[in-house]
Amino acid sequence: MTKPQTLLSALACALLGYAASVAAAEPYREYVWDATSNPPGVEGDKGHTDTYQYWKDRSKLPAMNGADEWKLNWKFRDRPGNDQLHGGDLAQERGEELYKKLNAGNAFAACMGAPDGNLKGLRLKYPRYDEDMKKVVGMEARIEYCAGKLGSKLVNGSYDNSAVSIYIATFSNGMPMAIDVSQGPLKDSFERGRKVFNLKAGRMNLACASCHVQMVGKNLRGQTPTTHYGDLTHWPTWRGKDELQSLHVRFTECDKNSGVQPLQIGSQSYTDIEVYLSALSNGYPMQAPSMRD
Repeated sequence: MTKPQTLLSALACALLGYAASVAAAEPYREYVWDATSNPPGVEGDKGHTDTYQYWKDRSKLPAMNGADEWKLNWKFRDRPGNDQLHGGDLAQERGEELYKKLNAGNAFAACMGAPDGNLKGLRLKYPRYDEDMKKVVGMEARIEYCAGKLGSKLVNGSYDNSAVSIYIATFSNGMPMAIDVSQGPLKDSFERGRKVFNLKAGRMNLACASCHVQMVGKNLRGQTPTTHYGDLTHWPTWRGKDELQSLHVRFTECDKNSGVQPLQIGSQSYTDIEVYLSALSNGYPMQAPSMRD
């Protein structure tokens, strides 16, 4: 083989290698990257959306109205600031009724992670890696699983499933979220969730972060998006449109509104976002039942 032929052959091999690497690479996607705090927690919102100063201490939340409400991430709606009876209270009663039926002989509590029947702090153990289910799950997914083992059907995202979730969560009221995403499956889930939260998708090319990072405090379709920090401590919640919603149901609603195909409730991607947002709520107290518009 002559020298020019050798050069041409080497060039051809290089081009083939480049083409193969391009073919194997992920398709181009756009992201909205945020300045996630390390370690994650509500204090990461300092200087990020400039709202932490307004809601960092629930006991000092003022009763604000009008254009400044977004600064509080609607946390002023939580008790003790708002003692209004709403649909979340009825859901709590329904959840208690269902829980007591399921928990004959303490089987349901044990399955949920409270073998002694004490529900205090149980909500704070979720999301978690579940040895039985072999994946990271939120509490509503575990409720469906445990109810199924006992011969009952409480589908993740349903009213009754969310009602049981609210009832269990009330035993953790006032206790701060404290999910550890520093290692293992939860760390992997956190990083995936961070990526999905910032991934642009759909016909309007929006990411979760497009609204909850870039548009915080601004007008968007008659609404004012709030910060995503400290947001996980009130789900499931009673919506002002007379609907009890779990977090994953809200994800499907957000997807529809932004032109994205909704995923299955309990899917890995939704659970990963739940882990990510839970970590960004570390340090903020639980509140159930809650109410949001």
